[in-house]
Amino acid sequence: MNGIFIADVIVYLILLPVANYLFIKHRWTGFLAWYFVNLFCLARIAGGALGVHDSSSMTANIIQSVGITPLILAADGLTHEARAFRFKNRSSLLSWSVVSTTTIALAAAMILSVTGSLNIFEGHGSSLDLIKWKVGSGVTVLVWASQVLWAVINLVRKGKGYGAGHPESTLLLQGTLGALVFIGIRVIYTLVAVLTQNKDLSPITGTMAVRVVLMFLPECAATLIFVFVGLKTRHIRDIKKKVHYESAPSDEPHEAVVPKFNV
Repeated sequence: MNGIFIADVIVYLILLPVANYLFIKHRWTGFLAWYFVNLFCLARIAGGALGVHDSSSMTANIIQSVGITPLILAADGLTHEARAFRFKNRSSLLSWSVVSTTTIALAAAMILSVTGSLNIFEGHGSSLDLIKWKVGSGVTVLVWASQVLWAVINLVRKGKGYGAGHPESTLLLQGTLGALVFIGIRVIYTLVAVLTQNKDLSPITGTMAVRVVLMFLPECAATLIFVFVGLKTRHIRDIKKKVHYESAPSDEPHEAVVPKFNV
């Protein structure tokens, strides 16, 4: 399995500086999305490095098998960023409620998946561990589906007034949905593998073809889509600033209007 780990290190070492650049360009409004893209790249680099050193490393394989969570959170963050620029009268409470619920649900799912799968692959797993792994994988799929729905709602919703970055926010949402397609392939595959307990489909003991087609490539495609739309919308903050500047009241004195009378 060294080939997969080597590819992880190479690909994400290349993408990490770009993700850092996008984190700087999108700033606080896009903090969530680009923080989690950076986190995903770092996790893949760390897991890949461990795997290159020892392809049988349980830590490396666990990181690779359940480490999709940051990409789902990045999708959530991208939708959050798009809403900030898309709708003038958006509900901040609703936006942050979705972010909080998604984060908590995925954190719980990851804990269940990691603890369950770790015990099983260390050889002392119980039926409870398998249940935990299945529940964790199932919750991850449900959260993924909710993110697809959330992105679609924000894409098709007709607001009372669109913000200055409406075209760019549309691209962000389209990119989110595109990335979620590949993330969906990844999380549904994991759920099927866990439910069937087929060793050939296992994220850890599965064949090279399975790990390349259903793990590495979907993750890579989703990350590349995030990076692409991030680069295309890297000036979105400048657009909003420009509109605010041009619409601001001028401090220059206005010429007095002198009434004219017909004599």
